[in-house]
Amino acid sequence: MNDIVEQYSEESVKKGLEFIQTLGEARMFKTKHQLAGAGARSLTDHLFVGLMSLYAMSNDYKYAPVAKQYARRTGMYGGFGRPSPSGTDVYQTLHALLKPKGLVDSEADKLLLAKVKINQPKMRQFLKMLETGKVNPGQARSFFYKLEKNLAIQDPKLKAARRLVGDWNNLSTMQQQLAATQLNKHYRINARRSDLTPLFKNYSEENNLQVGAQEKKSIGKRIARGAAAFAAGYTAGKLTGMDQKRGFK
Repeated sequence: MNDIVEQYSEESVKKGLEFIQTLGEARMFKTKHQLAGAGARSLTDHLFVGLMSLYAMSNDYKYAPVAKQYARRTGMYGGFGRPSPSGTDVYQTLHALLKPKGLVDSEADKLLLAKVKINQPKMRQFLKMLETGKVNPGQARSFFYKLEKNLAIQDPKLKAARRLVGDWNNLSTMQQQLAATQLNKHYRINARRSDLTPLFKNYSEENNLQVGAQEKKSIGKRIARGAAAFAAGYTAGKLTGMDQKRGFK
């Protein structure tokens, strides 16, 4: 039995490493021209989605080794301040946000970048935790909450995805499907050439996390009903407790 598990693990790692080694063949941000054409909002959103995707995959037995290698490749330079043609898309995004001159110079970009803060020590720390597989849910929730603020994320659907992804291992399958579908939508519409696009797509499909629009709507309604029922029960309990304190039976 142990031999089978070891063989499966080795095959998963090998497959992941092969994917990582091909990242330079079709990246979203391979040149300065591609970075300049993206715009600051695209960069901040892609960084946000990319890190959430890596965290989700790091919690999966098969894809954890791939997330580990991607995190290692992204953080291997000890910082993000120098250009690196061989860097991952997440690295290139971080570099562009830290060194935006000549890349994102429109007035709208300048106004957005004035709000953006990249905490390099925290970013390196999170990538190292992904690499070692030692990110607990509390750390993930705190990191993504602060990242959302620091990147001035405005998309309400990405904010909703963040609230789910930060608690990934405690989510129901339906909740994971909602979050994964939203992340895949970002890749499909805004980041088709990202090195993470095929990886997260495959991860979602293999775990049955990619759903269509109609099924997504149905899942949303079911979750909403459950949340409403919980809220109603909680409120009723609070009201009952309050009434008892006041002497009402």
